[in-house]
Amino acid sequence: MNIMNEQTFPIAPFGVRLGTRLEGKGAREKLLATLSSIPEPGRLIVSLDEVEVLSGSFADETIALSCARLATGEYGDRYLIVRSPSLEIVEDLSHKLERRRLAMLCLIDDRWDVLGQLAAPMRETLALVIKHKETTAKELAGMLGIRHNACLHRVGRLADLRLIRREKIGLAGPYPTYRLSSIINP
Repeated sequence: MNIMNEQTFPIAPFGVRLGTRLEGKGAREKLLATLSSIPEPGRLIVSLDEVEVLSGSFADETIALSCARLATGEYGDRYLIVRSPSLEIVEDLSHKLERRRLAMLCLIDDRWDVLGQLAAPMRETLALVIKHKETTAKELAGMLGIRHNACLHRVGRLADLRLIRREKIGLAGPYPTYRLSSIINP
């Protein structure tokens, strides 16, 4: 099983009603410093517990820009996840991620959701990886009833968005073999 180093980054110390980009810039610097400090593989849970209002400006500056940098591969084998008491609090964040063509996982109580832009076939693929915790692209293609190369495209995009962990473990014919892992514990 895939063991990840985990740390929680609470947003509430920056305020319970967060609104400006300036506030968000300071929070983003601390968030990224915390993310960098986690040994690989690692995940940082951005906790919105006790936050009453998360404006689009703060959310974009702090979380969406951090996701954008993470998606470039700048932070190696590390992942960001948001934990929120409700979907209402992360609504503006979801819109900001969508505008940037990004997505991230959000934990609400004992369920998960995707914030931002992610097409239905990609959500289906993500749901299967989360459900099975760990699989291969070949197994996943069989579960989805799609061709292996189509599955590789899907999991490549999910991995680029940092929604799943993808590790190359060999070759099977003309295609690389990947181990795909959930970055959350369902």
